[in-house]
Amino acid sequence: MLELFDLSEVHPWIIILTTVTVVVFIWRVRRRIKTPVKQKKFTSEYFKGLNYLLNDEQGKALDIFVKLVESDWEIIDTHFALGKIFRRNGEIDKAIKIHQGLIARPSLPDRYKSKVLLELGFDYLGAGWFDRAEGLFKEVLIQDKNSVVARRNLIMIYQQEKDWYKAIDVAVDLFAEDPSGIGPMISQYYCEIAEQAQSKGDVNLLESSANQALRYDASSVRASIMLAEQCMRRNDYKQAIRYYEQVELQDADYIPVVLSDIIHCYEQLSDTDQLIDYLTALVNRQKDIDLIGQYSDVLEKYRGVQPVIEYLRGIIKHHPSVKAIHELLHYYQKQLDAAQPIVDDIQTSLEKLQTSTAEFKCKHCGFDANKLYWMCPGCHHWGTVKPAVIEEQV
Repeated sequence: MLELFDLSEVHPWIIILTTVTVVVFIWRVRRRIKTPVKQKKFTSEYFKGLNYLLNDEQGKALDIFVKLVESDWEIIDTHFALGKIFRRNGEIDKAIKIHQGLIARPSLPDRYKSKVLLELGFDYLGAGWFDRAEGLFKEVLIQDKNSVVARRNLIMIYQQEKDWYKAIDVAVDLFAEDPSGIGPMISQYYCEIAEQAQSKGDVNLLESSANQALRYDASSVRASIMLAEQCMRRNDYKQAIRYYEQVELQDADYIPVVLSDIIHCYEQLSDTDQLIDYLTALVNRQKDIDLIGQYSDVLEKYRGVQPVIEYLRGIIKHHPSVKAIHELLHYYQKQLDAAQPIVDDIQTSLEKLQTSTAEFKCKHCGFDANKLYWMCPGCHHWGTVKPAVIEEQV
């Protein structure tokens, strides 16, 4: 009786080795007529190298593969695969040995040189040797001026080292191909330069860098804020308002960050009617942004308590929120005789709402923070940390 062979009892490495054997056998048969002697030697040595790998003797396997590659550079992918395995396992020194051995060989074909340099650059990055990696990626660009991988890795190195000018020089070469992806990155680098200029009191560099940031990313809230702050320093409040108010068009989520400064600018111009008109229109346009406290304060200051109470009662009636309830309680304490009508509204609304303690939240990874970071500490993305969204409305 014929018994079925149970593959589940076979060690996985045996299956892999058998598969490789079949593939190599077919390949050998196809090339036997052309190079029978060379192929026989190659197959024998190749399997010897595989056997060393299976026995976890990477050093011996590497020696064999290094010899084999001299006779047939088409198996260089074996070296790349080994290097990636070593790098992934944290054995950077072994990966470096593989790629240094390849690059040192005079017989290395030109078509593989850039790839070997890239892999060696990745090894040095893994080891934290940024200066060596930088040199290799630059050399790759000499071999292949269109290498996007080399440029992106150089950008990463310069960003890590906070060398913003070098990062910009490299990133600009990629801008034409990917303006939506590279533009915001370049913009952030110019903003970093502007901040350095501000700390040194270099107003011209600050303004020119911030304007360059807007050139590469017209939606750069950071650049607009920096230019507005500089206008405030020289008491040009009208121009500051223009910069601050364009934040709503760039990214409305940042309005709470700049609203206090907008209010201050209008007050410095003694234009309170225009301020209230602006805030009233703003809260009607941006219903999902928490503007309740600041709007209520301005209303009370220039129109009295009653308009504030009417505004807040309208909110908790149609769009209840904890913030509105707390604000309304605050103002009703000033008018205790009018407090009773709102008690039922408050009790009903509080049962429906949950509170949030974080002032800022990363839109990409969800990182919570109590201050604004331009680069998220969690996922390291630029411009994703924003004021936390107002509590979910019922």
